[in-house]
Amino acid sequence: MLRGVNERQSFQRSLRGAALLLCLGVSAQAVTSYRVQPGDTLSGIAARAGVSAAQIRAVNARLRGTDQVQAGWVLTLPDRTLPARTHTVKSGENLSVIAARYGLSLNALLRANPAYQGGKAVWVGARLTIPARNAAPSPAPAASGTAARSAATVRAASSSGRSGGWLWPVAGYHGVSSGYGPRVLDGVREDHLGVDIVAPVGTPVRAARSGRVLESRPDFDRGWGWTVVLEHPDGWITRYAHLSANLVKKGELVVRGQPVGRVGNTGRSTGPHLHFGTYLRWDPRDPLSLY
Repeated sequence: MLRGVNERQSFQRSLRGAALLLCLGVSAQAVTSYRVQPGDTLSGIAARAGVSAAQIRAVNARLRGTDQVQAGWVLTLPDRTLPARTHTVKSGENLSVIAARYGLSLNALLRANPAYQGGKAVWVGARLTIPARNAAPSPAPAASGTAARSAATVRAASSSGRSGGWLWPVAGYHGVSSGYGPRVLDGVREDHLGVDIVAPVGTPVRAARSGRVLESRPDFDRGWGWTVVLEHPDGWITRYAHLSANLVKKGELVVRGQPVGRVGNTGRSTGPHLHFGTYLRWDPRDPLSLY
């Protein structure tokens, strides 16, 4: 008798769960699994899976009434495979911005649009193929090369403001669209002497260290656009380029973390970002090696 009651209650719970899935627009059969990684959040997993946090909670009893997840948990995710589609490039967008908007890695977007591989710029009005994306989220996209190996360190430096005396110049933004070293841009191979940090126009740019303003001017001849250059103790120099506004003047003393400009898209630029360069006695160094 008791066994029959338990079986009936279990069946009723299953029916209620299936009904909730249908209300949320999720097929009871269309599910997959994902193991939570260190640093994951429920909202982040949901965004990369292309579903809502409520949909994930609906198929995971341990998440009822909470958004907290723990590394190592295996979550059931609704399978919401998204079809391939197209995107028309708008003013102010570049490939990294577009990839982030659709929850893709830059490499995935480039594989679907091979014409833009090798650093070729994308222009306003161009139509890009946005590839189909399955529910199981991949790790959060990271830039290639030196950017990938230091992404976690950069996040920590940005949030704490402490990393060997160097402060990440754009608070809250860690996406490096182009790392330090050789690259191809507009069909031309060049040495990229800095890193490009993707952020919206107008975002404050902070001094990575205290120092003195060496330059604050428009430098369109060399493609930097509006640029600020600071000199620091011990022979270090930092460059902040493609700005939309300069907030300091030549000769002015600045302190670490002080806004010196705002992110822009001036000069030789393919979209809103900050070019951040570091030099030791004008010898270029990879900025990510300092964090």
